[in-house]
Amino acid sequence: MTTTVKRRQPIPADAFDHGDARRYRRGCTCRPCTDAATAEARRWKYLRSTGRGGIVTASKVIRHIWKLRAAGMTDLEIRAQAKLSPAHLYQIIRLGGTVRHTTATRILTIQPPKIDGPSRNGAHVPSLGTLRRLQTLNAEGWPCKELDRRLNTGTGYTAYLLRNKADTVRFSTADTVRHLYADLDGLAPEEHGVSPVNARLTRARAAANHWARAAYWDDDDFDDPNFTPAVSDEQLGRDQLGALRRAEIAHLITFNLPHADIAARLGMAESYVRDIAREITTGNRRNRTPESAAAAPYLKEAA
Repeated sequence: MTTTVKRRQPIPADAFDHGDARRYRRGCTCRPCTDAATAEARRWKYLRSTGRGGIVTASKVIRHIWKLRAAGMTDLEIRAQAKLSPAHLYQIIRLGGTVRHTTATRILTIQPPKIDGPSRNGAHVPSLGTLRRLQTLNAEGWPCKELDRRLNTGTGYTAYLLRNKADTVRFSTADTVRHLYADLDGLAPEEHGVSPVNARLTRARAAANHWARAAYWDDDDFDDPNFTPAVSDEQLGRDQLGALRRAEIAHLITFNLPHADIAARLGMAESYVRDIAREITTGNRRNRTPESAAAAPYLKEAA
């Protein structure tokens, strides 16, 4: 039994405009195409005579392709604008090496579109930032089931991403999670459809996994593999820990939460939260006493 091998069809001349040397090489002998082929031959001859040649390294081209993907362009759109065959773009990305300078020029002249809303790009990017953002949302009390609802996915999708050990995810997935984190950052789950019990259990599970809360992160840190947050109080000095807890309290009192709720959420004594809140609202620093230090035992442990 013989197997028929499907051969890739060549790009027809009609795929290129008149005045393009590639149309001439596919059989069109009109004057504009002939002139374009002549000009290309002369350019190549000049480059070779000056020791430069018509081949350039692909590294800059590959970086630009990733930039276009990150802006939301699909590979089909990139190929159409650069007038590349279906396999050519992937050959450049996977093999690297060198490309013709004419090919490089066509790709590098493509301008990234303005980013407007979540992307549907199917390209793959490192998964680290996506994983960290989901972990942080859990640490803030957002259950996976609620995240699934807001992502408009099937039940269990967020939990799957958190368990996933793959190095990459689809760009569209990473972009959607990034938008979700930006929307939920600073919101109290209990005030947006999550029961206090579920929020408390979610925070407890995240703490058991040593997942850092939002106060430990700047937005650029999520995607930085060289950044590791201090996820436990033992990793912070007394001054650092005090400043961090003060910032958390200052953030939560803007939602007019009772001191008892803030204390329960942050695992602090209610009297300590009340004192810090009074300092923030009045602008007067309190005098530290043995009694006030006893209200925040984690500070003594970290010292």
